[in-house]
Amino acid sequence: MNMRLQRHIFAVIFMLLSLIVGIYPANSWCAIEPSQVLVLYNADWTEDLPLTETGQDSKEIADYYVRMHTDPNSGEKPYVLGLSCQHGIKIIDEVCHLNQSHLQEESDDNRAGVELIKRRWLVDSAALESELRDSRLVEFALPGGSNVWNVETLQLWLEPENGSNLVVVENGLIEVSGQVSGNYGNDWTIRLNARSFFPGKVKVHASCETVDGKKSIWAAIYTDIDNVTFSRTGSDGQRDDQNYLEDIELPLKAFLENPDNSRPDGTLLKDHILFIVVAYGLPRTATAPYGIARGVTEKLNDFGAIIDLGQRIQLLYYDVEKVVGVQPKPCRLVAKGPFTPFFFRAPQAWPLFGKANPFVHQQLYQKEKKSFVGLQDPPLFSQQNRKKDSDHHLYFVMRIDAPNPLQARGLIDRAVYASKYAGPQMGMTSGLLQPQQKQQLGKSKIGQWLLEKGFHHLYNTGRSKCALEFFHLAPSKTYFNRDPVYLPGGIGGTVISHNGWNRGEMLQDLSRGVTATIGAARVYGGAPHIHNKSWWDDEILYPYLIQGRSLGEVFLMNQVHLGWIATFVGDPLYRLPIIPVNDVSVPTFDETLDVHVWTKEGENNEKEVWLMVNLGSTPNVPETAQLRAKLADITTVVCPTFESQPYGRLGTVTEVCGRTWQLEVIDPYGNRCVKDVLIQCDNSTH
Repeated sequence: MNMRLQRHIFAVIFMLLSLIVGIYPANSWCAIEPSQVLVLYNADWTEDLPLTETGQDSKEIADYYVRMHTDPNSGEKPYVLGLSCQHGIKIIDEVCHLNQSHLQEESDDNRAGVELIKRRWLVDSAALESELRDSRLVEFALPGGSNVWNVETLQLWLEPENGSNLVVVENGLIEVSGQVSGNYGNDWTIRLNARSFFPGKVKVHASCETVDGKKSIWAAIYTDIDNVTFSRTGSDGQRDDQNYLEDIELPLKAFLENPDNSRPDGTLLKDHILFIVVAYGLPRTATAPYGIARGVTEKLNDFGAIIDLGQRIQLLYYDVEKVVGVQPKPCRLVAKGPFTPFFFRAPQAWPLFGKANPFVHQQLYQKEKKSFVGLQDPPLFSQQNRKKDSDHHLYFVMRIDAPNPLQARGLIDRAVYASKYAGPQMGMTSGLLQPQQKQQLGKSKIGQWLLEKGFHHLYNTGRSKCALEFFHLAPSKTYFNRDPVYLPGGIGGTVISHNGWNRGEMLQDLSRGVTATIGAARVYGGAPHIHNKSWWDDEILYPYLIQGRSLGEVFLMNQVHLGWIATFVGDPLYRLPIIPVNDVSVPTFDETLDVHVWTKEGENNEKEVWLMVNLGSTPNVPETAQLRAKLADITTVVCPTFESQPYGRLGTVTEVCGRTWQLEVIDPYGNRCVKDVLIQCDNSTH
């Protein structure tokens, strides 16, 4: 009997037995079903890279995700939707907004989200409207401290729009009573509410001499809050996120609200869908709602209007205005001069925080958790619980994405394999010296807790910026990787601001075969500065993964900010099996049907030969393996990551073709298959 058929029969028998005794993990926690996932892809994408299937790669990744998550019995599967740019000529890539890493916009004048009700001659541009100072909060501090200045020469006075000037400080002494105070310490500071003295616009002047007798003069214009209003467009009357609305949000809402797409019981997909997957090829960032820049520090250059596309989609039906309001607020920023800026900002200038996510874990980032077993469960992310508060309607969005489609496909394969087989015994073989010692985990309490539960493939650098590496596979005599990689189900992340798509540790983790990670969707360049609470809390993530919760649910528990720059990478349906099943089958392949060879242009115009081995992975019988290809004692090529179709560059045509190579694959449980294959190079050029 064919080995692949045997494996399929074994998997079906096990599933039936598991259902009978009630241990099959699909019923645990009322698991989120594949049909509650919507996969988005870029219908305008044209790129078709080597070693991929024929056709554009964005749709290929989306279709592959659907195929690997289709229930073989019920036929239930994720929904899929292709998105197209609604602007310009489709054949011109430069006009297609969806073929860019950032979905570009035409307008950019509403970064503050506020505007003047009555525009005056002193304020005639959007740039100045981003620097409207709150007249209720005047704060003047002598630069460099009082030791530099002769404070007895300090003068401060108010110049109203209508009326006479008012001297507030003369010769270093406060001369008026009311809402004014002074701090006469080393950081000599005057604070006052100018609006309590004069309504409307006020110009505040100050002067002082240094101890050397050099006089400095300063001034700043302040605005009455009654003349400031919330803005959805900026002064030009055009939404700063209009292209996002037309290319992404409106088509997406039309699909979710279309009665023709509703469930058999009449439920609209808007209410049925819980997870949204953004496939390789779609933009990685979009403009925040209304184009309002957001940030969490006091530095103006840490604010930005560019956020993760997934986090923008997450708020598709979230009523941000109702939750945070529209009343402009003062935002204290680092001073460049003696007048501390309290600029007016829309409430959306701060990302939604904490309980704005109704499914966030209440013990997130608490340092002293008494027990990882008795954690206080947040509300279960379900259709029923979400319906209880329509104003906080959330999806959870993750990207199946990587620098290339092969790595993106690997995210799917490893998640599906891990959802069936991942457990403490994975990666443990008789030839592998394990377990790792507790001291190697450094100060990681959760790492030691996992070790006690039998999980040995853990790694912690001991540095606070590095999260625990889960299913970390160190080099050994058993497996093919010469450097550390991840077993299927592996999770890792580095908490540092430069870690994003352009550069950083996230790309390294993807190249090492991680199954899930987090990074910045964009590093600087118009995006807000990411911070350390943008990743996950190990002490929340792993206790719930061990319980069998899906990755999407657990990442949502860890999401302290909404509408932010952090991007979640991986398959939201990935979940550790409650009762792990060791993979005892041998990965196999047909030398003729499953070994594919491509030739393509390489460096110096030489023809390169690439090889891929299809292990026949299916939703019911998933398979991943490393690959080692050897040409006698001359050449050894390794695919160190676990793939359903491991691949590698063998060499040039003259080095490879017409020769017999030994191909060996090994799966995460140490099962291996070795075959000799004659490499013929005339079968495919891609």
